[in-house]
Amino acid sequence: MISAVLGGMPNFWPGLLLSLVPAALLNRPVGLLLRAHWVVGFLLLLGLGGVVVATLLPEAFRPSVLRHAAEAARHCSVAGARPRSPYELLHVRHIELKLATYAPVGFAAALAGTRRRAAVALLGTAMLPFAVSGLQYAVPALGRACDVQDVWDGVQGVVLGAALGLVVGPVARAVTRARAV
Repeated sequence: MISAVLGGMPNFWPGLLLSLVPAALLNRPVGLLLRAHWVVGFLLLLGLGGVVVATLLPEAFRPSVLRHAAEAARHCSVAGARPRSPYELLHVRHIELKLATYAPVGFAAALAGTRRRAAVALLGTAMLPFAVSGLQYAVPALGRACDVQDVWDGVQGVVLGAALGLVVGPVARAVTRARAV
């Protein structure tokens, strides 16, 4: 299902592959900053790269798209924006992409080493959908529409990823401690 949505985004996979470079180069410093394992830093950086690629790159680098995008008016759709029901989250194709995009960022933020750092990381990742929509509104040349529903969906993706990270985190720490002994 996600592949059907990504079919309209030919730059997604190349962009995600390019996101591997900063994730590979900066994972240890980010892991140290979070007081977490380098894998957490890698997941966070790769997740942020996925968010940027899926939400801020023009859907296609064709001159006609960029020309029309530059002429686009600034607007932000707020009609009908609301949190999605669990049924909708599981059955709408476009929503699956948002969940798959934002959930890894929330998951990695929940795995930050200390509770304080995890709280700060989670607050930052919860603000990410707002920042993305703000950029989409402020830079119409991106050719991306600002939509408040996208903010709701992004926050729900972060929350679902964070919930999974809060469940998996203690188990992963226990396994790591058991191996160290």
